[in-house]
Amino acid sequence: MPINVNDIFEHSDENFNEIAIAVFKEQAQNIEIYQKFVSYLKIEVQDIKHFTEIPFLPISFFKSHQIMHPKFKTPEAIFSSSGTTGSIPSKHFVAQKSNYEKSFMKGFEQFYGDIEQYCFLALLPSYLERSGSSLVYMADQLISKSKHPSSGFYLYDLDKLTNTLIQLERS
Repeated sequence: MPINVNDIFEHSDENFNEIAIAVFKEQAQNIEIYQKFVSYLKIEVQDIKHFTEIPFLPISFFKSHQIMHPKFKTPEAIFSSSGTTGSIPSKHFVAQKSNYEKSFMKGFEQFYGDIEQYCFLALLPSYLERSGSSLVYMADQLISKSKHPSSGFYLYDLDKLTNTLIQLERS
């Protein structure tokens, strides 16, 4: 079954498992490192019937392999983990930023409601000082979609953050 990206974002509880299995089969067939991983685990793709049975790649693979569907030649974004001192960061190659954004926006809205109704106060000192942070990217996108005038980054501006929190609590 070909996968329509919109199906992934517009699923219902009833068809979530079906879509997750279709995505798993697509990835197991077309992403070489994942195909090998599933094979080494001696998992028969057709035997997977529920999304809870889908094996996840260890994070270490994201440190040593470029994991992305081969139909995408160049990623639109590459996010990297902060890692620990001296370690190799893992990398998340994002083929289409629009799908990445849709994913975290839909996830937020599913659990919390309309993004425009929230005020986002981002305090991310270790992340803002390095490029390639998916967390900073997500926060920036949420801040820009928020309609609240106090939404923003409060890096090293604890006085402004404190005053904003007090003002928001009062209102």
